[in-house]
Amino acid sequence: MKKSIRTKISVLFLCVIIGCMAIMSLGCDLFLRPLFIHDSKKSMKRYGSEVYASVENEDDMESIRILLDKINNSYLIHTVVLSADYNVLVNENGSGTGTISNSMQRTIDWLREYEAEEGMEEPFFRERYDDNYQIRRLFYVQKTKNGKYVIMDKAVKGMEQDSQLVLVFITIMGLTVAVLGCVFWNFLTRPFAGQMEKMSQITRDISRLNFDEKINYHSQDELGILAESIDELSDRLRESIEKLQSDIERRKLLIRNISHELKTPITTIRGYAENTQIVTEGNERVQKYCEIMIEECDEIDRPVSEMLEMSRLEDSEAYERTVIESKKLFDSIRQKAEMEFPGIEIKYQTEDCTMMGNEKLLERAVQNYIRNAVKYGKADGKITVLGSWNQENFRITVTNEGTDIPQGELDVIWDVFYKGDKSRKRDKSHGVGLSIVHQIAKLLHGNVGVSSQDGLTVFWICVPLV
Repeated sequence: MKKSIRTKISVLFLCVIIGCMAIMSLGCDLFLRPLFIHDSKKSMKRYGSEVYASVENEDDMESIRILLDKINNSYLIHTVVLSADYNVLVNENGSGTGTISNSMQRTIDWLREYEAEEGMEEPFFRERYDDNYQIRRLFYVQKTKNGKYVIMDKAVKGMEQDSQLVLVFITIMGLTVAVLGCVFWNFLTRPFAGQMEKMSQITRDISRLNFDEKINYHSQDELGILAESIDELSDRLRESIEKLQSDIERRKLLIRNISHELKTPITTIRGYAENTQIVTEGNERVQKYCEIMIEECDEIDRPVSEMLEMSRLEDSEAYERTVIESKKLFDSIRQKAEMEFPGIEIKYQTEDCTMMGNEKLLERAVQNYIRNAVKYGKADGKITVLGSWNQENFRITVTNEGTDIPQGELDVIWDVFYKGDKSRKRDKSHGVGLSIVHQIAKLLHGNVGVSSQDGLTVFWICVPLV
């Protein structure tokens, strides 16, 4: 499934947001409550000092009550001042209340026990569970010099609720930012994504040697520079390929002209040599020279003829593809091979089918394979020509026994004028035969191949079925 870079970045953005939310949630769970506790302790300690100073200076109870009420309303800190004998002197609700609540009585009992066990030289903090309200509370206690007690407490549950609210806020805001971010990202990057898709299409066209389309995106950013580079690359490749094609055509024309020009003098020289043999009959020395001249003319004429044939094959319009019967094709191949190699035993076998191709060209291709098999195979080795078909192609293979072709040469033996090291001698081979087979396969919309191992060399050519 195709995924655009916009989708990938959106998914990455969502993953980052979710990861940040997870880290922040974990941070809230691990650090926010202790942070609230720490902040509450600082507030209680700061305002406890104010209350302590008022009690120490024996201010009137009403002013102290107003201070306690202010602290309670602003910071939800409950404060009470006890006398030396643990009676309530004042709280935020009033002064000298005679009735002591059960919760307050438990606090006084706990304070007595603590003072008896630990003493009360310094102010201290404690967390205690309030059975009356079923919550935990944070207490701050300090004793004045005149023996009075300042007790401040705050519900820990409120701090935990604040932590949960922060966590919910982070979750909601994180999801909102993620969704809005993805929407705005896709909206804002749509023009750039369109240009990138166009660049991708243009580069695919360039890879197919189609240089007609241009990006034409002008901008000073990196995307604009890339677009200009691709357009410039397209223009330069077009110029280079056109120049190369022109050069190739000139070379082909040159080879064709040279081949034609050589054909006439070679034929003339051969004709004079044959006539000289006739008029000098009985002169063995002249006869020998003429025979050598005729052989050399044939030697020169063979590559010239092959090059002319290669030139004709490169003109694909000169050959038509027709329906061919495999058995008829093999009969023609057998007859020509028997005429060319009368003493060579070759085994032929084919499956019956019809294919699309050119009978003369296929015969020429298989004949070239057979010549190679005879030339480079073992003297007493077996040569087989087999025809088989599958759902798409008809395949002709020519197999011979002999020395393996080096693996490094299997891909280059189809090049024009290529000859392996073992054949770089005057064996009437010019490295054009396999190139002709390759060109024939190309004209017939087929393909060629070769394998060589364990003393068996197999060449094949495939053409489409009807």
